[in-house]
Amino acid sequence: MLNALFLNFCVLCTVTFVIGWTLRTVVLPQVWSQIALRALLTTASSFILIVNAVPLQGGASLDLRAVPVALATIGGGGLAGATVALPLMVYALWQGGGPGAVQVLHLALVVGLFALLRRRGTGSPETLGVSWWQPFVLFGGANLPLALGALLTTHDALLAVSSVLLITAAQGVGTVAAQAIVLTELRASERANVLRDFAYTDKLTGLGNRRALDEVLARPVPGTHLLLLDLDHFKAVNDTYGHAGGDLVLRAVAAVLREVVGEDGQVYRFGGEEFAVLFWGLTADQAGALAQDLRSQVAGQVGRRAGLPRLLVTLSAGLVALADSGTAVERADALLYRAKRGGRDRVEAELAVPALLEPGGTRRGWTR
Repeated sequence: MLNALFLNFCVLCTVTFVIGWTLRTVVLPQVWSQIALRALLTTASSFILIVNAVPLQGGASLDLRAVPVALATIGGGGLAGATVALPLMVYALWQGGGPGAVQVLHLALVVGLFALLRRRGTGSPETLGVSWWQPFVLFGGANLPLALGALLTTHDALLAVSSVLLITAAQGVGTVAAQAIVLTELRASERANVLRDFAYTDKLTGLGNRRALDEVLARPVPGTHLLLLDLDHFKAVNDTYGHAGGDLVLRAVAAVLREVVGEDGQVYRFGGEEFAVLFWGLTADQAGALAQDLRSQVAGQVGRRAGLPRLLVTLSAGLVALADSGTAVERADALLYRAKRGGRDRVEAELAVPALLEPGGTRRGWTR
């Protein structure tokens, strides 16, 4: 029996590890689909545990089907636990007889007691779990119907009590072990996300960094344009206002770029005082107009938003379509420096860009 019990425990740990792995690696586009996948896998794990039940004396058997139900309730509340328990209840009723009704009552108590524990607990059950001793106590209460059913079946009180105590101990140990596996996976996922943020996010501005941009450029989407821009005379800003003032300007530029671009693209800090913007799904004229708007809004807002109202911040930029993403950065960079040589505070593009009204009503031409 001990070998069979150990096998059941190993099955529990294995299916729990698989579920935890999916939490960390399988990302579906919709939240509901992610929840549905977890519920399906958790329910399937309970049925796998039923198939690997351990036979006991008197015709009784031991399985850990209630452990995934408890874990679902701990992690997602009573509704999640009920969602996992319902197919098990239907299966128990389909088997028929008194044992089926006993299992239904048992699973209902598991959901109710663990949901009550989750509601009364402190912290986040999804990341902190429950104390090691609590599953033993709750399963002890939830297993009372099993004890009564075993007594009515075997007419042996000692056998009924000893069987339920063994089941309770196995369920408690299984829950603690399975919870440790899931929490380890979740915490590993959190650490991976933190490291990814460090690797792909510019700390000063909160924008994506060069590495993040390069990964997007490696998988270009048709209709994407790249705008590479550089702040004009930024060294003079640092010389006049210090590096702290320069940092304020960079943050303000990042904020203005994000707000103006909105859902039409993504902003990155390319390095130093250089930024990059990817425009999604815009025509050539729309991309050119948005690039001009960015130039205008940076000049009009950044000094004030950086707390330096007398400072005028301008930029020079190069705009290209991602027809050939392998050379896009080099082409945009060449156009950027053409804008610098052409007098700064301008956008150079490979495509026709509409003219922009300058302060005072004059029009500035934007070259190909």
